[in-house]
Amino acid sequence: MVAITVDSVEDNRRIVDKLGLEFPVLSDPSAEVISAYGVLHPGGGMGGVDIARPAEFLVGPDGRIRWRELTENWRVRVRPEHIIEAIELHR
Repeated sequence: MVAITVDSVEDNRRIVDKLGLEFPVLSDPSAEVISAYGVLHPGGGMGGVDIARPAEFLVGPDGRIRWRELTENWRVRVRPEHIIEAIELHR
């Protein structure tokens, strides 16, 4: 599991430390990767900055997207059991 944000490396480090996250949180301030995955939310952040909209992807060993869950509402997140089902289905 990995997270990608438009936030700086320093901001991500603070969040990882604060929340005790045990997975990498990558910084993509130019939103190149976020745009490539089609999840850029232009002007969606505080002050109208571009952010990534919430999304979950299951990427196979070959680099192909096997499953994805997208939402327009940052408050809506996929349930963990649905991610586990997707992993089982796409093994």
